[in-house]
Amino acid sequence: MNNLRTISTRRLLVTLSAVCAACLATAAVALAAVGSGPVPASGVTLAQALNGSLQGGGVSGVTAQISFTNNLFSGASFQTPDPLLTGASGRLWATQGHLRLELQGSNGDSQIVVDGSSVWAYDPASNTVYEGTLPSQPSAGGVSGTGTVPSVSTIQAALTKASQNVSLSNPRATDIGGQPAYVETITPKSSAGLIGALRIGFDANHAVPLEFALIPRGQTAAALALEATSISYGPVPASVFQIAPPAGAHVVTLSFPTPATNPAPDGSATGGSVKVVGSGLGSVIVAQHAGTTGSTSAGSGALGSLPLQTVSINGAAGKQLPTSLGTVLEFTRNGVSYLLAGSVSASTIDSIARGL
Repeated sequence: MNNLRTISTRRLLVTLSAVCAACLATAAVALAAVGSGPVPASGVTLAQALNGSLQGGGVSGVTAQISFTNNLFSGASFQTPDPLLTGASGRLWATQGHLRLELQGSNGDSQIVVDGSSVWAYDPASNTVYEGTLPSQPSAGGVSGTGTVPSVSTIQAALTKASQNVSLSNPRATDIGGQPAYVETITPKSSAGLIGALRIGFDANHAVPLEFALIPRGQTAAALALEATSISYGPVPASVFQIAPPAGAHVVTLSFPTPATNPAPDGSATGGSVKVVGSGLGSVIVAQHAGTTGSTSAGSGALGSLPLQTVSINGAAGKQLPTSLGTVLEFTRNGVSYLLAGSVSASTIDSIARGL
């Protein structure tokens, strides 16, 4: 928790970009481990498409050429050689429990390596490695550990329950990366937050997701997306994942805390605290800690070209970064430093900050 309390906006953005890319990559190459079955036809329901895809058989590994899109800063005056922040083409390898994502940039290649519960990301622009332990995930139910594919009716029941909160499109038959696939669009019914839709494309034969995209509310183009442009299945050599950050790189260790349940009631930040304001897609993380003088300003260093805006929070000058999917705000007032982040507009996060 200490790292999030004191992290600068610059580090936070690299961390969020790396974690988002890792999550997108993990989602886009989740490996099925079930039996074989028929290839689904066009015009099927989503429940039928999912059932048929799960029936198609598992794969031992994935090797893919990929395209990573990052339009979070679209329209801003923003220049950086970091492919994690601008988007790039690259390569991806995955097996059960291992993932490597390589994004090719003009100033060197960004790397993200996930091994079980740990992750590290290399930013070539600043020669910095960000490493940490990912939050534990609850074990999956259903087919996990049983090898049994849920029936169409079981899947439909789960989709019907999910439909209370989201709208589900009819699956669109297409091909992705040379593989027959279905594309599904999921739209939140709540008006909270800036996420307008989630688009997922999955292999119709092997239950391997091939595309993952987050679309801002009111827009049609993705702000963050990962798509396989070509893909092959089969064993991946262990040596692919046995890479290390460049010698001499600066190492930053990060942690990903759970929200604090008892932040200081008087607003003081001795020892720091993290809490969540709001709920669902409109929630905002608020981290606070004792402020220090002479600290590095937000947006300085290798990512100093970020399109930060200066705002006033009850008389205190703050640095704010609005994106199409959310906003980050950092300011110090009365000896307390605050960092706010959420999938909300700049005006919403400013209002929360002024109420602290």
